[in-house]
Amino acid sequence: MRVRQKEATRANILEAALHEFSTHGFEGTSTRGIADRAGVHHALIKYHFQSKDALWRAAVTFLFERQLEQVQHSPRIEDYEDKKDYARAMLRQRVHYWAQHPEHARLMVQESCRDTERFRWMVDTFIVRTSESSGKFVQWLIDEGFVPPASLPALVYIMVGAAQLFYTLAPEVQRVWGIDPTNKAVIDAHADALIRLVIR
Repeated sequence: MRVRQKEATRANILEAALHEFSTHGFEGTSTRGIADRAGVHHALIKYHFQSKDALWRAAVTFLFERQLEQVQHSPRIEDYEDKKDYARAMLRQRVHYWAQHPEHARLMVQESCRDTERFRWMVDTFIVRTSESSGKFVQWLIDEGFVPPASLPALVYIMVGAAQLFYTLAPEVQRVWGIDPTNKAVIDAHADALIRLVIR
């Protein structure tokens, strides 16, 4: 029971840390603010993570492990008679991931604007691997003739950006367009739009 409670407390702190780091950046985030958001005593932060840097790395690890777990449950091409249906399912899953976890892209933007040791660690440990996965899928789209041949890195960033920016900038979307990006119907409409744009 205690082990389970300890794990739950740790996960709660990590979720709070992701929100704070993705909103305020590393420098603008305090461990006290994370503790307040998690609803725990500040001393628990040090107990579980020792330092703000260690907490940041643990939060980033938690973030990417969650993403990789979802990738493992991606649609399988062998389950689809029509390859276009498989491509549509993959794009829809990606959109739903970014909609559910807007803090992921926000944190990456916060760190990618600065060439820090933390940023290089995040890229080398996680982003290279996830980018390779995205690149393989986009290359498959090219090979199948679903998208025109073009620079692979450019197409990866175009598609990832199209899938995630709507949620990264959710407050702007809500203020400018008067729609809630967390609404299921809005998320589905966004996925449909991306699919129609990409799969011809």
